Amino acid sequence: MAVADDHHAGCDGCGRSVPLEDLTAVTMPDGERVACCPRCEPHAREAARKCSSLDQRRGTCDGCTSTVLEAELEDVVLSDGTVVACCPTCVTKVPDTDAETTVTESQGDTKQSPTDEERVDTEPESDETALCTQCNEWTSAEPFRVTTIDGRTERLCPPCKDSAERDGIIKDVDIRKTRAREVLGVDPGATNDQLRTAFHTQVKRAHPDQQSGSKSAFQLVRDAYERLREDA
Repeated sequence: MAVADDHHAGCDGCGRSVPLEDLTAVTMPDGERVACCPRCEPHAREAARKCSSLDQRRGTCDGCTSTVLEAELEDVVLSDGTVVACCPTCVTKVPDTDAETTVTESQGDTKQSPTDEERVDTEPESDETALCTQCNEWTSAEPFRVTTIDGRTERLCPPCKDSAERDGIIKDVDIRKTRAREVLGVDPGATNDQLRTAFHTQVKRAHPDQQSGSKSAFQLVRDAYERLREDA
């Protein structure tokens, strides 16, 4: 808890300075006590209550076939275009690949996805700015649309999204439109017909029944299409 003065202090959730009497101490599962403003207190209590069950979904590694947490699986595009979901150990054994490559229409062609930090500087969703619902700051980066563990939908800038994930208050993160366009290989402003054509091309290649596909790649293509179709 950051102390602003004798009567105000910073909330450990959102960082805002609020009167001391408005702060509530919440004990997390690891024993850490955090000071929360009225807005953050319900999220902290819910995170503390559900922390033991968060991120416990499991999946199968396409490399060693072991069962691991889904959060630890990474999509890897092989040199022949095959997309596989690998555990951290298998990722290190795949030569000349990047965990965040994109399936393209060219046979054997891969395209590296930029990091979130690079997207902030080089790939804003548009020339317009967006308001982060957590820090209430305007950002030129495309916000993350997230669902919190108490069922709310928020639009968070990259720093607030990372902070919320560390605090354990995020249940799900929707794919961003910039990432969705990369997956389908379409440009901003693509029409419904263009999205549908790109989807059919990519989903056939990513289907688990195909040599180049996997369950994770198939779901990624479907998520990308649904995300872009919402605003088309």
